[in-house]
Amino acid sequence: MTLSVYRPVILRYLRRAPCLAQVRFTSGGPEFPGKPKEEKDKNNGSDKSNKNADLTKKDNHNHELQSFTFKSTTSKSAPAPMDESPNGIQSLLKKDRKPYIPKLNHKRLTFEYPDLPKDDPSLNLLNKPKKISRWTRYIPKILTVLVGAWGVYVVKVWYLDDNSEGQKSNDLLDVDEFHKFIITHKEKIDDDHYIIEVHPKYDRWEYSFASNRELKKLWNGDKIWSVEIRQPDINVVRSYTPLPMYYMKSEYTRSGEKAPLLKIFNPATDDLSRNGTMCFYIKRYPQGEVSRYITSKEIGDELELRGPNIEYRFPYHPLKTVHERPIFKDLPSKVEPDNLIDSLLRDRKFPPMDNLTFYAAGTGIAPILQVLFSENPYLGHVNLHYFAQKPGELGILTRFLLFLDKLDRIDFECHYDNQRKTKLNPKTVLPPNPPNYYSPKRLEQSTSNLTPEEALNVKLQIMGDEEKEQKIEPGLKEKLIQSAEERGERYTSALEQAQVTKKEKKQPAALAIVCGPDGFVEYMAGAKDLARSQQGKIDGVLGTKKWDNSNTHKL
Repeated sequence: MTLSVYRPVILRYLRRAPCLAQVRFTSGGPEFPGKPKEEKDKNNGSDKSNKNADLTKKDNHNHELQSFTFKSTTSKSAPAPMDESPNGIQSLLKKDRKPYIPKLNHKRLTFEYPDLPKDDPSLNLLNKPKKISRWTRYIPKILTVLVGAWGVYVVKVWYLDDNSEGQKSNDLLDVDEFHKFIITHKEKIDDDHYIIEVHPKYDRWEYSFASNRELKKLWNGDKIWSVEIRQPDINVVRSYTPLPMYYMKSEYTRSGEKAPLLKIFNPATDDLSRNGTMCFYIKRYPQGEVSRYITSKEIGDELELRGPNIEYRFPYHPLKTVHERPIFKDLPSKVEPDNLIDSLLRDRKFPPMDNLTFYAAGTGIAPILQVLFSENPYLGHVNLHYFAQKPGELGILTRFLLFLDKLDRIDFECHYDNQRKTKLNPKTVLPPNPPNYYSPKRLEQSTSNLTPEEALNVKLQIMGDEEKEQKIEPGLKEKLIQSAEERGERYTSALEQAQVTKKEKKQPAALAIVCGPDGFVEYMAGAKDLARSQQGKIDGVLGTKKWDNSNTHKL
């Protein structure tokens, strides 16, 4: 109620002093708002005695009114006043005319850091001096050299060297690592069958092969071997049988005027680099990951091969140690005759080689082709039964099989699914012939299924035959051939020799090999024991003809 009475006076005072930022109200004193300062000082001086009496006054209604004194102050956050007061703007902006007199001496304070506890001289008396020996001087240097050598090795191996498998190998193939081969030719026989030629990417193996050819050569007809080809996307491998063949190329084939000619490798005339070239006869299966991967590759692409893996070794025969059959060539007229075999069998009293029957379905014919085309081909006669869906699946390979048939090295018989007349009649399958020669391993296999008495009789019979063979006339080895009759018939070509041997009656086969899809192998000789990687019992068509594990092998 009291403030409302003096409100107009306060507002009028504020209009007169707009620069004041704060108005502080203080009680006490007889002055009224709006009174000049001179009057206030005058009243304060004259009315000191009546101070207490004038503290309160009354209005027209006889109400007591409290007096207020206005004391103008400036807040710390308010702008500086414009007058010439010590804190005014004019005094602050006024130029200082006091001359600058530099001091000659300055008082400066410096501080020294205290010594560390370890630098305390009193503590150094307790420390014993280190003993410097030869090892303490050289061990840091040795460690530095070792660390530097290790760093150089890591940089060289991981960043500078090409870590491709087989690049620095001295062997063409390795059973423990994959070597890279480049596809140099691809021939399509039909929609499903291909002949693919590959050549090693690196040639380091040639230096080691040239100095030790007899131990490192792969093409030997005394065994059947295969390689594994990897599908790197899913890391799956499949076994394929390589063939000792290559495509002869020239400027006409490179220009496309002529097709390359498929030839059989001949180590006597072909270059050393031909030893690393090989061909694969492959069928493309719709669900076969590896076969689709291989057949989808083009010339210049790479394949990864690992091997060789020995699939089968033919039984030992003493004739192999002294004689090798002439290698098969591209044309029958170029094949050399085998004039020594008759005289060796007669003079050394060697038993004849066992004949072989090979049952192949589809690409399963590749193993016997490897044996017949390699160096030291099989010495016995081969009865080859080939099964296929339709004619023409072999392509150009049929020509070589006909040449072998013409040379009387094989009897080639085809069985096609779309030709009922060519199907195999199980009644025409002959039982096995007893082996002409028993090696210790083969003797053990032959007598494993017999009773002890039967096994003893077989061993005694074999020992009696060997004693007869060992009765050789004294000096027979040193005896020279005196006449053409002693030397035997001599032929000028293999074709001439084949015309004579074709008329001779062949012994029944003592060995049988079956190769093809699982269903075909099971039909001919029973299923393989894949869980234990064993041959399994001989059943099927051959089992009914009394063939057993001693004379039958399933690939």
